Amino acid sequence: MKKIALFTALLSLGFAVNAQTLNVQSAMSDLKRGYLNKAKAAIDKACLHEDTKDDAKTWYYAGLIYSQIGNEADKPKSKYKDLDPEWCEKAYNAALRCKELDKDKDFDLKYIFSMVGTDYYSKSIKLFNDGKYKEALDFSEKAIKVFNNTGEADLSNESRYIAGYCCQMLKDNEGVKKHYGPLVRRPTVKDDFKPRMQHVYTVMYGVYKDAKDTANVIKTAERYTKAIPEDPGANLLLAQAYIWTGNKAKGIELANKAVEESKGKPNYTALLCAAAGIHDQAGDYEKAEQMYKESSEIQPNQFEANYGMGSMMNNRASEKNETINKMIAAGDYSDEATALMDKLTEERNEYLRKAIPYLNSAINYIDALDENAKAQHRPNLYSCLKALNACYVTLEMYNESKAIQQRIATIEAGQ
Repeated sequence: MKKIALFTALLSLGFAVNAQTLNVQSAMSDLKRGYLNKAKAAIDKACLHEDTKDDAKTWYYAGLIYSQIGNEADKPKSKYKDLDPEWCEKAYNAALRCKELDKDKDFDLKYIFSMVGTDYYSKSIKLFNDGKYKEALDFSEKAIKVFNNTGEADLSNESRYIAGYCCQMLKDNEGVKKHYGPLVRRPTVKDDFKPRMQHVYTVMYGVYKDAKDTANVIKTAERYTKAIPEDPGANLLLAQAYIWTGNKAKGIELANKAVEESKGKPNYTALLCAAAGIHDQAGDYEKAEQMYKESSEIQPNQFEANYGMGSMMNNRASEKNETINKMIAAGDYSDEATALMDKLTEERNEYLRKAIPYLNSAINYIDALDENAKAQHRPNLYSCLKALNACYVTLEMYNESKAIQQRIATIEAGQ
């Protein structure tokens, strides 16, 4: 998000001698000439003086001056870069005070609010990338509130996206719905925001699915197909919804349609993996494995195919394990039952052994990314580590499990 240049028109306002006191006049004169230290000193006095502290104009100019101090804060060679580290809060409070006193709505506060909102948004991005999700959420929510004051819906949506992402990382599903819900309900999506909305729809789908909210699962997927019809991923999400509600035939039909529509496109390998996941859920493991392998052949170094294959093998192992546990609960330890349990245990373990290299490859892919990309993949990394650890523990590979458990604990601690 670009810094907003201070409007020249705001610096060329005339000053009527009988309309304001000397401190306010001096502050604006010094701002116009670029003497921010003097302008700040003068306006601070005006904000405290009995004659000017209840004048909307005083607070308007205070907001302008502190906004300009903010403009200088990002310039390493500026002599005013450290003039006031708290410029943002002071500019915001000044704008709010002006708004409160300005009964006739004489002052346009959009520039000040935009400067403040931009700073909050920038801070939220940095904190998010550093994995400090609670702090990032606080700043992104402040940015939403500020941009709503300016009527800048696009910037408010950008901040909502970060806020919802923070809630996702904090496992706060109510927070996710609070911030992503308004985005999902928008009937249209601007082109430059579509990549983020793909994430939004998918996350909201997962939240509703976890809550077993069938109506909103279908509704979210359908809104995706209507808002971004050119995205094959929309059909894939709707396919997942049909699979989940028991309509496997419709789910597979939509998944295959999405694959056909994406052939020759840059995202073909990723969509192959997503479609493979649909076939996996429908119980067509052979077709799922075929799609994962095709994706890997086209693009060997990737996350999706490795994680997909690892997860599928892990799920197949879990199915075997469920059968074993039911047999144990039934208390049948006849020779025939014992032989069957031994057979199922070996089949389970074979699936787990097959899953391990795929999961390790997915983890290695994420580990090789830059810091920003790693932050975005943190939920995926966590899922991979949990799945891999389950494999190691079940196979009694406890030494291998120790290192994985340490990494899981680090992520859970928010580090």
